[in-house]
Amino acid sequence: MRKEEHITGRQLISLTVMAQLGTEVLSLPHVGATTAGHDTWIAVLLSGLAAQVGIMLIWWLGSLYPRRNFYAYNSQIVGKPIGILINLFYGTYYAFSGLLITALYTDILKRWMFTLTPRWLILLMLLIICGYAATSTLKRLAFISQSFMLFPVICFLLIAFSGVYGFDAKNLLPIVSDGWSPILKGIYAAYSAYVGYDLLLYAYPYVQTQSRKTLLWIMSIANACTIVFYVVVCLVCSTMFSLKQLIVIPEPIVFILKNYKVQILQSVDILFLIFYVSVVTATVYVYFFMAAKAFIHLRSGGLGKQHIWVWVIVSACFIAGLFMTKRNDLLQVAAVQDQLSIFLVVVLPVILLIISGLRGAGRRGV
Repeated sequence: MRKEEHITGRQLISLTVMAQLGTEVLSLPHVGATTAGHDTWIAVLLSGLAAQVGIMLIWWLGSLYPRRNFYAYNSQIVGKPIGILINLFYGTYYAFSGLLITALYTDILKRWMFTLTPRWLILLMLLIICGYAATSTLKRLAFISQSFMLFPVICFLLIAFSGVYGFDAKNLLPIVSDGWSPILKGIYAAYSAYVGYDLLLYAYPYVQTQSRKTLLWIMSIANACTIVFYVVVCLVCSTMFSLKQLIVIPEPIVFILKNYKVQILQSVDILFLIFYVSVVTATVYVYFFMAAKAFIHLRSGGLGKQHIWVWVIVSACFIAGLFMTKRNDLLQVAAVQDQLSIFLVVVLPVILLIISGLRGAGRRGV
């Protein structure tokens, strides 16, 4: 297996933020409005705090095995056969997640920009770019993500300034008018938007920090940046649209930018979607990278090479993507993926942490 080089704390922040954002920025206000109503921004904020708890759990689990990544040490907790099965599940999950995000953004680009371009061509171009990047080492991926951090910053500024004109703060009122039940449902619906911090499962032993507490702070900073991004997006959309409009419009932020006029820019929404390709591809290549690493660890000595696994994953995703053409089907698949995320990113690490504690398997330095 290829030996990983260490990455810096700043590079980990870039990787984590890019992995968390994905396509959720475009659809989160719409999804939140269907469950939490006017209080979408509250649900998104609380969901981000819940993600912080998830980060602490994964950090705690990794602290028990600081010299090995998750795919290498899970068999020490549950035994080799189950450990191999867990790696297979994670590899399939990450490949599936990369496919879903690519298919969703292909659908968005097809509807908003490339109406006459064959859908399969957009899908293929995105997959090739993501696959090529995913064949790199963790350090190179971190360098690429750090170089692209300018684009999510530009996208954030475009969103923030688009809400300066035409907003109505009354759309946010009354707060918690229907009680906490819709907000709790909204927390669950928004949690998948923060998935991506589970990159720490693999990256933990390769981050160069002064202490393990510093690593937790680094991950917390990355998650805080994502929280701010999502909350601002939801606030802008909630103040610009009524609740009924948000429920109908699938990508409200693009709709806002389409009507936002700047003298030197003809189509702000097109510029936003072009810049945001860098964020989506970063999320996908992190998922493909994680999937390839999981499949390699199906055997203790390494099973195959990373670049071969990546291109097998890309080929499988392209074939599967040809059949995922209807938006309603994509949304149904996304609902299944949300449930898988909760189990593999939250529930399973907690179970392994409990088992590790009960068996006394978590000895530092293992």
